[in-house]
Amino acid sequence: MWDLDTIRHINREAGERARSNGLEPFHLEREAQLDLMPPFPFPNLGDIAVELDMQHEWVDSLFVDKSGVGASDEPALTMDQFTDRLRELLRENEGGILLAIEEEGPFQLYVGVWR
Repeated sequence: MWDLDTIRHINREAGERARSNGLEPFHLEREAQLDLMPPFPFPNLGDIAVELDMQHEWVDSLFVDKSGVGASDEPALTMDQFTDRLRELLRENEGGILLAIEEEGPFQLYVGVWR
């Protein structure tokens, strides 16, 4: 288990890498993409993800179990619940949605959603 300082450090480093590599959020345009993509093809923007709030309209932050062993009654979304939520968001946002990892821990992560 990582302590909070370690998680903050990892997310600061992810933000620095994202900025130096010019990473952009993943643009999800169609539901069919959900069936073809790996579990988390979204860039980890770390602590620079907040900058997207100035460029795009924030929609949601999704707390997701990245380990694949979570249960549906836990606070973190399972992969099936996550995919279902992305489908809902696509239906609500005609032009598609932008996705990026905002924060990552050892077993869960937050995926930011913008339009």
